[in-house]
Order: sequence, then structure tokens, then C-alpha cells
Amino acid sequence: MRKSTAVLMLAALLRAVAPAAAQAAADPGTSRKQAQQPLYDLRVSSEKLAFRVYVNDLPISVLPTRRFGTIGMPLNPAILRSGPQKLTIRLLPATGQQRLPDTDDLKVELVVRSKTEPPRNTTLYELPPLRDGMQALFTDPQGFSQTVQFEAQVPYSLAGWERSVPLDAADAKLEAEALEVYRRLIADIGNRKGEAFIGALAKAQRLLYPAIYLSSAEARERDAEWVSFIDKGTGTVAPLEHHALEIRGDGKLVRLKRTDPASVDEGVVRIAYKRGPQPRTIVYDIYLHRPAPGARLEPIWYFMTDFN
Repeated sequence: MRKSTAVLMLAALLRAVAPAAAQAAADPGTSRKQAQQPLYDLRVSSEKLAFRVYVNDLPISVLPTRRFGTIGMPLNPAILRSGPQKLTIRLLPATGQQRLPDTDDLKVELVVRSKTEPPRNTTLYELPPLRDGMQALFTDPQGFSQTVQFEAQVPYSLAGWERSVPLDAADAKLEAEALEVYRRLIADIGNRKGEAFIGALAKAQRLLYPAIYLSSAEARERDAEWVSFIDKGTGTVAPLEHHALEIRGDGKLVRLKRTDPASVDEGVVRIAYKRGPQPRTIVYDIYLHRPAPGARLEPIWYFMTDFN
């Protein structure tokens, strides 16, 4: 089984309400937060449970069948603005199992870091102790979900996809339209068209930067590196297969996700390459939205995972 040794969250957050720099000039509180560059991470500890994690209805963890002991997940790309944030953790039976194992082996913590203050840890959720060796919460053999809130204070405010058009999974044309977008992205990688691929993600890339405090120069450098990676044919892009449609983002985002057991729930844009002798796979999990009635679907949020 592969292990994820590097997870890079890249999310797209549309239509900034006000640029961070302009906010900083007008609001001393925002200026302080901008200097602090607060980062929110989730830490989930469990040796026995597989899980999915959603923040504001965005899948943060795409490792539902893999156990790591403790795994950290950056949350800023899923945080559009200051205020209450919704977190849901769904526990899953292990592959081949019919029910969750009886355990209290789960702890979910929020870690807040900044440039000016020491890290702060807050426990958001823990399973209660077992009763007579049983977990009283696991009445549904197929899984258990818990939703909690946490408060975030960030120096940016982004509209995200809140103004996007609601999507209907029953729309017979939706999957065909999504497939067209994904096929074009995959073709651009296969044809070594790095500018076209990164260009298709440009809105997502540009609007990510306030959330991860990336400067314009750093953003240009990152984009150039990916263009070069694709133009050189460094990796081999996988065909589009084993997929299903899923709507998230409170009904305004759609993606294709993998359905095969080896990579269930992962993204469908996949690039196999080698780092030295080590084979690796880059997985882009790309979410689409419709910016206005009648407009075409376009990428608006994604994250990328590098597996070995």
C-alpha cells in the first residue's frame, strides 16, 4: 500500500471581497493578522480507523482506506474568511469489513500556527470510552459521522463559490460536461502543453495565494516549475477511467473521483513519474463550478497529492 509522504493543498477561492493588502491598510487588526500569517492545520490520530474529513463541505482527506497513526492536514485553502468553520469526520470500515471496529482510538485536534506566536492545540473531537468493549456510537455498521465547528481568524475574505450556480446531480448533461473538462486537462498533460494546463487552473491558482500567503513572485515561480515539468514530459499521464460524479461545496462544486479499490475517492488526473529510482504518482483532485447561468464548467478548487 502506498503511503503519502508529501501532501500539498492547493485550493481555489473565487472573487476576493477585498484584496488583503487593501484590507491591511484600513484595518489595524487585519494588518496584525497579515503579519502573523495564521495557519490552521488539522491533526487526526487513529491507528484503527479509516476516515474522510470535510471542512466546509470540501474533502480535505482523500485517504479513506489508509491508516497512518497521526496525519496532519492544512486547512487554510478551505477557509474562505474569518468566523465559524464546519468540520465533519466520517469513520469508515476497513476494506473488506462490514462494520466499524469497536474502539475509542480517535482524536481530532486543531493546530493554529503563526509567525509571531507559539502553536496552539485544541481538541475538536474524541470518541467516548468503550462500554463493555463496545462503542455505543457505532449503531450504523457502515460508518459514523460527527460534525463540529471551530473558529478561524484570517486576514483575507473570499467569496469562493458562494455566487456560483447550484449543480444538479440528476442533470444528464452534467457528467458529460465535466468529462469534457477533465479530458482536456489530461490531453494537455499528455501533449506536453504545460501553459495550457496551468492556464486552465489559472483562476484557481491566482485566488489561492491569499489563503497560503504566497507572494506574486513565488506564485510565478511555482507556475513556471509546473509548466516545465509538463513540457519536458517528465511524467506519464493516466487515462481517464474508474470514475464517478460527486457534488460537494454545498451543491456548487462537482468533481470526478476514482472508484477502483486501489485509489478510491482520489482524483482522476494522475501523473506517474520517478524521483531518482523511486516511482511516484501525482494526483490532481480538481473541482469544477459554473460561474454564471449558461457558463461552462471551469476549475475553481483543487488539491494535489504526491504519492510513492
